[in-house]
Amino acid sequence: MINTAGIYMNTEKFVKIVDYVRNEKPNWFLTEDNFLAKKEDVMVIEREVNGSLPDEFVFFSLKYKSGYFAFLNIYSLSPSSEWYILIKNREYQSVPECFLSFSDDETGGYYGFLKDNGHYSNNVYFYDSSSNESPISMEKNFFDFVIDKAFQPDHFKLTLTEV
Repeated sequence: MINTAGIYMNTEKFVKIVDYVRNEKPNWFLTEDNFLAKKEDVMVIEREVNGSLPDEFVFFSLKYKSGYFAFLNIYSLSPSSEWYILIKNREYQSVPECFLSFSDDETGGYYGFLKDNGHYSNNVYFYDSSSNESPISMEKNFFDFVIDKAFQPDHFKLTLTEV
């Protein structure tokens, strides 16, 4: 069992962990989307949301397919995807304007980023659509959040510190 908070999560470490989990648990990735985002897709979305997307989310979207990524659904930057982030965000009427969701918990809660000065931070927030509260910080950046929610290392006893 591990606490991923002890891992310094940079891009290289994130890729190594994803590769390791894909190798150990290939069935977790059988329902990914068919479409990989392109740089042009990122530019279109940034124009639409009037802000620059978080670098970790952009990296993820250009390298990995969205949809069900192990035990987490992640919206896509590809307009061909049924998980297209702009369509998914238009479905939610009550989400604050400065909040861009990239995932949902399938019970009315949304994970996303907050925009400040035209930039969405790598920090992940949770918004409960059934409350009037502001989004709450998950106290994790995007990479750490994905490792924690998608792979659930403590629950599945995945040792990721040595990857």
